[in-house]
Amino acid sequence: MVRFEKVKKIYNIRKTNEFEALHDISMKIEDGELVAITGKSGAGKSTILHILACIDSYEGGSYYIDDILVKNLSEKKLAEMRNERIGIVMQDYALVEDFTALENVMLPLDFSRKKKRDKRKRALDALESVDMVELAGKTVSKMSGGQKQRVAIARAIVNNPGILLADEPTGALDSNNADAIMGLFKKINEQGRTVIIVTHDHDLAEQCMRTIDIADGHIIST
Repeated sequence: MVRFEKVKKIYNIRKTNEFEALHDISMKIEDGELVAITGKSGAGKSTILHILACIDSYEGGSYYIDDILVKNLSEKKLAEMRNERIGIVMQDYALVEDFTALENVMLPLDFSRKKKRDKRKRALDALESVDMVELAGKTVSKMSGGQKQRVAIARAIVNNPGILLADEPTGALDSNNADAIMGLFKKINEQGRTVIIVTHDHDLAEQCMRTIDIADGHIIST
């Protein structure tokens, strides 16, 4: 379970352009939910995702992952959380273009503090789960957008995280590829993972169990 209790995020503190992006946000996402976070550009969606992903800090309130207070964690513990308990899928894929699909998916295993056996097999299994195992040896730069996003999903789940975050995961895809990627997220959710999708696409959001709507740094509906 992830939980925000009056989380506040302020950028450029004590500068002339200080800006409060999140205003005392409170929300709870239970284990195994498939949730969309929606809102217009600038509403605060990406800020919430960066805090959820333990990429960004926050200035007020509390953020818990399974009753662990994130604000108290050291940089080392935050890195472990990002590597082992949270998977992230970005709109621009964030893959190493000169690497193969297999090499990209193996990266989180290489950075894990826990020694993982059979890294190649684990990576191949992750690629198989997104129907990309046949392209394991293909260089990412030679792939289509839909193929790249599948590789990005495989990389995000290879360490078997309990939480999968996705930032506008279909924003750069055509409707057919977008539908296929959403089908993968549903499949991953059915396997027991919590899936949180940040999107401005209401058609995508309607396929989730629940929608959290953000406007001007406030939650306006859940």
